[in-house]
Amino acid sequence: MQFVGRQREMQTLESFYQSANAGLLILYGRRRIGKTRLITHFLERHQEMPTFYWVATTHNEAYQLRDFSQAIMHHDPRLAGPPTEDFSFPNWEQALGHLADIVALNEKPQLVVLDEFTYLLRNEPAISSIFQKVWDHRLAQMPQLKLILTGSLIGMMARGVFAYQAPLYGRATAQIRLRPLPFSAVQELFPQRQADERVAIYGVTGGVPAYLEIFTRTADFLSALRDHCLVSGSMMMSDPALILYEQLKEPQTYESVLSAVASGFHQWSDIAKMAGVSETALGHYLKVLQELELIERREPVLAKPKSKSGRYYVGDHFLRFYYRFIVPQIGPIERGYQEAAAKKVYAELRPFLGEYVFEELCREWVWAAAMAGQLDFVPEVVGSYWRTYRGQGVQLDVVAAAPREKRLLVGEVKWGRDTLSRRLLPDLVQRSQRMPQVAEGWATQYALFAREGFTDALQKEAAETGAMLVSLEQLELTLRSA
Repeated sequence: MQFVGRQREMQTLESFYQSANAGLLILYGRRRIGKTRLITHFLERHQEMPTFYWVATTHNEAYQLRDFSQAIMHHDPRLAGPPTEDFSFPNWEQALGHLADIVALNEKPQLVVLDEFTYLLRNEPAISSIFQKVWDHRLAQMPQLKLILTGSLIGMMARGVFAYQAPLYGRATAQIRLRPLPFSAVQELFPQRQADERVAIYGVTGGVPAYLEIFTRTADFLSALRDHCLVSGSMMMSDPALILYEQLKEPQTYESVLSAVASGFHQWSDIAKMAGVSETALGHYLKVLQELELIERREPVLAKPKSKSGRYYVGDHFLRFYYRFIVPQIGPIERGYQEAAAKKVYAELRPFLGEYVFEELCREWVWAAAMAGQLDFVPEVVGSYWRTYRGQGVQLDVVAAAPREKRLLVGEVKWGRDTLSRRLLPDLVQRSQRMPQVAEGWATQYALFAREGFTDALQKEAAETGAMLVSLEQLELTLRSA
């Protein structure tokens, strides 16, 4: 799969490489996010740079130290032949010291990459203190050294590297939290697909490069789903367990919470009931999942601090799809009925794409449109709004606000196949009056977002009232430009 969508990260790596001082860069992100691919792409652009690359594994500390020692000795140009198979430095400090001796042989910039550093931390927590000692006393004084530590275990990276009390705290000269690719990358990877199919691909993969690559193998979405995703043993079937089991000691309850939220239960009491957890105990599980960025709490736009109206959503798009659609089909899939499973998932996917994926893309469009000067104001916050008003519930899909200017944009999102009719605009205006800021007279602009388009009557109404009509095609164009 072609390399796309990592311009900012590549700029950070270039600045790190060009620095006149020793550099320590921390690169971290979830499994399959493309950390190794980012580094190898950077190395392809700097093939002249001497590089030492070592990948940690889940083996015990003795094995890791021996493997690291072997790699160092193979990298040492002063040795006439390879070391004996059982050679190992007695400890990590001596191994790192020998690596520093090799770096000192050459004054040109040299890259040292220790991939999956968090596996070392998990097996030997003291390794962070050893690195800190060697960095402070030797490595930091070597301007030609560019050291990169990568990790997939987000929680462990936070505790072992970024936490204030962590030995390596404050040593990093640069850091990259690698996140999923944006929707614009999906557009770049699948230019020949229909726009709604690109939304579906994004909704299933969440922009994770390894999952996107699966959809490049076939010409259509359903075939990829049937032949590569919903197959026993495939990465999309096995990854969720790996992600949780690597990060959590007892993941079963966390899985129950994720399943409940992914299935559409977003409020505290409902999540507790569906997950089989007491409301008192639920807070612990939600807190841990939020720290890992697997769950996120959302508040209505402009809600008061510590509002009780918060709702919980699965923040990882792929996990949201997995627990919503794949988990209920595991039985048929394991029995080899992946075609039936794929058809069932595909048939139930439309409302999911509209309620979650397309709505989120429309909120992203607001930021992109503001950046491009397409809005009359620059919002300070973008989200959605919900409340119960005089016994009636109100839900506004897209709300952008600039409180200091008392300006709002209120939008409605429709993923149906019909073109939107004129009646939707006055209905949106009427429902928005249940939002206090609208009722108070804040300057409010309205927007309708549609998969298929708008009737002539609606276009005329929008032109007369100043409402914005954003089709899927226009949304894609704006996001691609941003």
